[in-house]
Amino acid sequence: MSSSDDESPPGECGWCHDDQDLCDRPHLDDDRRFSIKLEETFDVETLIPCHARRCVLERMDFEDHENFETKKIHLRTHHDVDFKVNLYNAESVTHFGRKNWEAFCKMYGFDEGMLVIMDLGDPEIEQGNMDIWVLVDRPSVLPLSYFDCSNNMRNMVDKTHYTDGSELTYQEKIHLVEFCTDIENYNIYNQTPQHYGQYVPLVHVLNYDNYHGDILRIPEDCVPHLMYQNGSLRVLNIYPGHPTNLNSSYRISQRSGDMLISKWKKCMDIRKEVLGSKRMRSARIEDMMISILHNGESGSILFYVILP
Repeated sequence: MSSSDDESPPGECGWCHDDQDLCDRPHLDDDRRFSIKLEETFDVETLIPCHARRCVLERMDFEDHENFETKKIHLRTHHDVDFKVNLYNAESVTHFGRKNWEAFCKMYGFDEGMLVIMDLGDPEIEQGNMDIWVLVDRPSVLPLSYFDCSNNMRNMVDKTHYTDGSELTYQEKIHLVEFCTDIENYNIYNQTPQHYGQYVPLVHVLNYDNYHGDILRIPEDCVPHLMYQNGSLRVLNIYPGHPTNLNSSYRISQRSGDMLISKWKKCMDIRKEVLGSKRMRSARIEDMMISILHNGESGSILFYVILP
């Protein structure tokens, strides 16, 4: 919990660290809005500025402004996002915190130093709820489905490696989460032997070398531990229903540590369902693909899917 600090910079509040020199004049902008500057540890604890604190506590129906109390508050955005987070009150400070606040910050990619504007609504209208609108002008960078996953699944998505020129949109990240979930379910259903290490998804734009050079390069960061320098692996597209199961040889570059999978052209030529669509077609140059490399007791498998 933050406390008053005699060494606070000039103009900065010793309690909430707001530097707008407003804390001795309690008020809201237009009697409804206030802004918060995100500090270094904002995802763990974000303080309500002193000048807005009393208004927030009154609107959120806190009974005693000087006692410890916690309420569940709905943070809403104009992107149809509704996150229930904890709002904590103590004798001198009020703050957001804990896992759901951290998740909300992560969902929108908040950074230290950002100014976040919050809206308590029209004071002339009876609200009857615990809503605070967060006025963000950027779309969320992670889908809601990400936060419904297990910690293991979220860690997998967080580790995703992007090759040059590859970037996923919000909708495509929904597909990424779906793909990772389907791989986990496939392994459970088929009792796939345990993987050595952790999965690192790869997002890659298929290029001329992949098709005409007949090679797919898997960056070292995505190559599991204990892989043989040379060998064969199964190339598996699990969409739809009956998987497409091909075999390819590979070698690991002693110089870069990358895996080079040969005869990749035949994998691109197979007609498969594009993820997120019921259309069946073969992969094309400039298509985006997601892959996960598995290495376990039963051998190596490259799971992959093509995005629309």
